[in-house]
Amino acid sequence: PPIPPRPPGYELKTLANPPLPARPSKQKLQQQQSYLPPPPPSPAQHPQSQQSTFNQLPQWQPQNPLSNASQPSQWTPLFHPDGTPTPLFEALTADIWKHLDSGRTGHITPEVFSAFLDVQGFLLENNTWKANHKPNTLGMYTAEDIADFKLKAACEAWSFDHTVVVRSPGRPQLPYGGMPLLSLRGLTDMMAVEYAADPDQSTQWLNAALRYYGVWPALVPLPRDALLRARPAEVQDRIDKASVRSQRTASESMEATRVRNEIAAQGRRNALELL
Repeated sequence: PPIPPRPPGYELKTLANPPLPARPSKQKLQQQQSYLPPPPPSPAQHPQSQQSTFNQLPQWQPQNPLSNASQPSQWTPLFHPDGTPTPLFEALTADIWKHLDSGRTGHITPEVFSAFLDVQGFLLENNTWKANHKPNTLGMYTAEDIADFKLKAACEAWSFDHTVVVRSPGRPQLPYGGMPLLSLRGLTDMMAVEYAADPDQSTQWLNAALRYYGVWPALVPLPRDALLRARPAEVQDRIDKASVRSQRTASESMEATRVRNEIAAQGRRNALELL
């Protein structure tokens, strides 16, 4: 079954995972003013950051970025019994990541992440950014603004590591919005939840990704027994708590936005009365 929606604001303690591969640093990116969405991502341009100096993140260039150097000799379990990823799953995600982050920026855009889900065959309803990328009634905001808002809400509700940036500087910004850029750690945690929650379907998803990106070709197809037998109770508990708390936070955010809009409208009416 699909993971429940994850609206904004709820911070859920993440499960303790083994350390992710270190990202070496070589040289700093140049300062830029605007965003050019991939594919492929441009290492020379990045949007302005709301929560960090994203345009100052270091650039790194692995010696053999697509060499499958971490390919093991055989499959072993990708998850611990409680649903947390094993080092093998982290190594697999890191090799897939090299194809997603082709500009070696350390982050991927919502478009790239959404395309990654499409490659695997995720249903539209489980592809949060794509499902919400459609015309809206709020004329001052774009389809990208709304889709970014929904994906950002999921990242925040589940504490998936990400950086929030401004997609289009100079345009009106959606309250509580911004464009979320997933890190390798964030992608690893997010996909671990997806795969552990639906291990039967995950075999098909992962094999599609392995074939499409050419990752670990000597080990394709991934066998079913490399995944969990069923959804762990710990993962189900995390899903349930996220759903309840994030729905409450979403209601609070909507109410705060309504009050702010009413105050702004009253201010405009008062100004007109003074004319």
